[in-house]
Amino acid sequence: MKIGLVLNRTPANSEQFITSKIKGLQQEGHEVILFANQYNNFNICEVVDMPRISNNLFLQLIKMFITYIIIIIRSPIVTIKFLNLEKMDGKSFRHRWENLYLNNKILIKKLDWLHFCFATTTIRKENIARSIKAKMSTSFRGYDINIYPLKNPNCYSLLWKKVDKIHSISNALLEKAKSYGLNDSVLQQVIYPAIDTNRFRNKKNKSGFNSNQTIEFLTVARLHWIKGLEYTLEALAKLDSIDFNYTIVGSGSEYERLVLVINQLNLRNKVELVGHIPYEAILPYYEQADLYIQYSIEEGFCNAVLEAQTMGVLTVVSDASGLSENIIHNKTGWVVPKREPRLLAKKIKNILLMENKKLDQIRLNGIERVENKFDLSSQVRNFSKFFDENLF
Repeated sequence: MKIGLVLNRTPANSEQFITSKIKGLQQEGHEVILFANQYNNFNICEVVDMPRISNNLFLQLIKMFITYIIIIIRSPIVTIKFLNLEKMDGKSFRHRWENLYLNNKILIKKLDWLHFCFATTTIRKENIARSIKAKMSTSFRGYDINIYPLKNPNCYSLLWKKVDKIHSISNALLEKAKSYGLNDSVLQQVIYPAIDTNRFRNKKNKSGFNSNQTIEFLTVARLHWIKGLEYTLEALAKLDSIDFNYTIVGSGSEYERLVLVINQLNLRNKVELVGHIPYEAILPYYEQADLYIQYSIEEGFCNAVLEAQTMGVLTVVSDASGLSENIIHNKTGWVVPKREPRLLAKKIKNILLMENKKLDQIRLNGIERVENKFDLSSQVRNFSKFFDENLF
């Protein structure tokens, strides 16, 4: 089976979930073509460099004219069908021909499936699959459903009419998508994220806590308001006499704001913003951590929480969307209502007072659940089944 994957750019080293998906599909015997803007060296599969818009208007017009000549000669029936479908959807003459230019690299390919790795990448591409007689599918991730529709109402109205099948990384995202218009008649499947459990493996025995210990807290997240880092800092500021260090791994737009909050809460000597750490160098941070905190305002699922659990790190999360499916409360970790730093601080204090036997059992439960439910091999099998045409 030939499967086309659409991305805005080729996967970065940190986006292992996409790389793993491609490798898994290839292992199952599928041919994979990646349609993306080529920003880095990516040689796992064929990469088709998507058209870019030139700042030079004259040059852009020449590029468009040449493109139209080529696609009309190579794929006249597909071109006519695409333009007709765009017209039926009420697109203006200009937008129809712009979309033909932007999507011509996909339109000339013969595919069984066209899969959009993020729902936002379907916009202005909703009619490609039908034009080339391929099935259309897309994945839901946190930003697709939690953020983008709030800024762009009805952005997926065409997608709901055209898509054949939906993949979501959590049940929570599926339910929210339904509030935006997704119909139950569209085939839907939840395939949870997965990690390399052979790489993220508990390297040492964790012990309980004592009053003389410096507790090491950790969060791995981009510095963005949606990650709830300010609420986390407010909670940690309430720990009073507890000696701790808090390490935040990640970079982002909220750096200055967080530095200000850290200073205002008198946490300068307790919190370290280490910035971006390459994926291959992240393990030592988990190994050092005693408690992992992911107190997000919204979260599709979060691979870092899986990584922490399989490393044997006790984990506390908010009840935001998919995090409640990532952690089983009081069994593999703890779930605390979001935007409640007082409750988060209280839960952390309770955890530090728990008996070693209870803590060890929760660590073990987390490790076993990730290895059994979120391993890459099971994800590969699920994605292969996802693209099985017999499902139709």
